Amino acid sequence: MKKLILAALLAISTTACFKDSNINVDPNRSTSVDPALLFSGASTQFSLLRVAELTWPIALMNQMWASGGRWGLSQSQYDQTRIRSAWGRTYTDVLKNLNVAIEIAQNTQPVNKNALAQCKILMAFAYSQTSLLWGDIPFTEAANGKVDFPKFDKQQDVLNGTVALLDEAIGMIDLNAKGIIAPNDLYYGGDMVKWRKFANSLKMRILFSMVDSDPTKGAAIGQLVAGGNMISSSADAMLYKYFNQPGRQNPRFSFTAIFRGGVQSDWYCSKPVYDLLVSLKDPRIPYFYQPGTDAAPNEFIALGPVEVYTTKSALVNMNLLKPDLPEVSFSYSEQLLFEAEAIARGFAPGGFEAATTKMRAGVRESMLALGVTAAQTDAYVAGLPALTAANYKTVLAQQQYLDLFMRPIEGWVQHRRSGAIGQEVPAMTTPTGAPVAGLIRRLLYRSEEVNSNPNTPSGLTLDTPQWFDK
Repeated sequence: MKKLILAALLAISTTACFKDSNINVDPNRSTSVDPALLFSGASTQFSLLRVAELTWPIALMNQMWASGGRWGLSQSQYDQTRIRSAWGRTYTDVLKNLNVAIEIAQNTQPVNKNALAQCKILMAFAYSQTSLLWGDIPFTEAANGKVDFPKFDKQQDVLNGTVALLDEAIGMIDLNAKGIIAPNDLYYGGDMVKWRKFANSLKMRILFSMVDSDPTKGAAIGQLVAGGNMISSSADAMLYKYFNQPGRQNPRFSFTAIFRGGVQSDWYCSKPVYDLLVSLKDPRIPYFYQPGTDAAPNEFIALGPVEVYTTKSALVNMNLLKPDLPEVSFSYSEQLLFEAEAIARGFAPGGFEAATTKMRAGVRESMLALGVTAAQTDAYVAGLPALTAANYKTVLAQQQYLDLFMRPIEGWVQHRRSGAIGQEVPAMTTPTGAPVAGLIRRLLYRSEEVNSNPNTPSGLTLDTPQWFDK
């Protein structure tokens, strides 16, 4: 009897404690989160994934870089460990934080529409990138904490959804009001003019990834070109800045500094890229690469996908692994080359003469940003062939691929969309010992997702083309 009375008293007191008392409320602990802090956290995690976790496996699989067999990696292998981590962190550290930030901002009066727009733009970026890496992904039921087993939306629906998300965000932007500002906006410091430009440019990138499978997107691309209001100078570029300070350095440099004593000895010159540069007599070779320790001056020895390095093997230039090198999410050169493609393909007016002018401007911007001298740049650009109906696909694809040399995620998308399967630019062959017969065309879902979510697509192999990949 005493036990029953005690239990009843505990039940009453516990209920009262939570219902009518502040006894368990910590007055020094915030009960809400500033959306700006969630946004900056998501931005940081997203950049780290792009510049580190996803760089190495994708750069090797895409044969953009070579490993020389260092620490057991080569293009013929598949780095499931890093890829598994990237999938989980994208949803938990990036998309979940953005979703919570949006919910808080929507329920705070007055509603900060610019903050909502910034979150939605970054969310569209993250979802589109994730889909172009994996294919079908959780989208409509993802990152909201309400669905245990989210469905995997078709890639076409995801990409259309991200375009709609961008349109929604662009419509919210008020250039006379503030959104998330510095130090929490680590890209543009709260400049909403630049956020709107990036949103339109990102929309163009997504549409270009879709247009070969959905030709109706050509008209939408043309409308964007006609409307302008996209990235229009190097000052508009979407960059996540790093600094030469402990804890704020570019992760690519940190890896080399911590594990290799600051000596670049992991990432080597890949033969498909080097051969393309040589065939074009491109002056970027010494800017992309540095000779091996025992190589002669200006001797660049490239490696095939499964070749083991020697002390003469050329490496990715240490200048491209500097501690303060920003992570580039969207560059002015990429924008100009997209516009050249839009004109050459007839999505926008101007004809091949205008397309050639845009292409040359894009290549010039790309080379100058890399540090190539103005004299070398101008001489090379002047010698580029004029675009024609017969050559524009190849010439543009070559320059778009080289422009993305240090951006393997976009470089891999560009390579897959550059031509029909087996006719991509530059040409590549499946490495000996590869786990599949063809080139890798998608990342595989992590085992935790496969085992826990019954909606995870099955039966896919690394060389199974995605919807966009025609």
